[in-house]
Amino acid sequence: MAWTYYWAAGGTGQQPAYNQFQYDGCAVGCGPVAWAMLFCWADYQASHGNAYWSPRTGIYRQDGGRGAEAVAPLYQDNGVNNVIREINEQVDTFCSFGSGATCPWDMPDAWEYLSGRTGATLQANWNSLGINEDGLRDKAIASIANRHTPAIIGTGWLSHYPLAFGYATQQRTVRKCFIFCWNETVTDRFFYVNEGWGGGGSGDWVEASTWFCGQLYP
Repeated sequence: MAWTYYWAAGGTGQQPAYNQFQYDGCAVGCGPVAWAMLFCWADYQASHGNAYWSPRTGIYRQDGGRGAEAVAPLYQDNGVNNVIREINEQVDTFCSFGSGATCPWDMPDAWEYLSGRTGATLQANWNSLGINEDGLRDKAIASIANRHTPAIIGTGWLSHYPLAFGYATQQRTVRKCFIFCWNETVTDRFFYVNEGWGGGGSGDWVEASTWFCGQLYP
């Protein structure tokens, strides 16, 4: 069967190429980087003809601060690093064996970055035990397929927050036999993710399952 593909606006060419860096003696964390990529993606869209996001200029401001409006860059600079540092503090990222770890229940506190800058709002849902849930997966799919907006997901066991900006699905028929034979329809689902490793649109296909879903609304 043929694959069906869905992409966030701008596809691979308009994904922020952001990466972690050392902050307070530890990696700054994939959670803060994921929120920064989502926020700055929306700001870039607002300034480049995306009607859905056009009312939300000002998510990113000059040098990543709270001053004059500016267009979020797709490539990391000191302003982007300031955004990531601010979010790092807001979501209580902590050092764990050299990595920056963020608990899923702390991720929603990234709303503090938006406050005073924009009317955009975020929504975060998660499984505290790191167990994948179909409902969380479906929220991320809906964000990409219906609103053409990336969503933060959780991969591994409470280990990584990439930004999903593509979705692919297909249905296929599988023949099974045990005493007698029958056909089953199997659905394959994959997310295309910006890992936050500096690759931007050069992402990875991962199985469409998640224990976290972070969304942004204009």
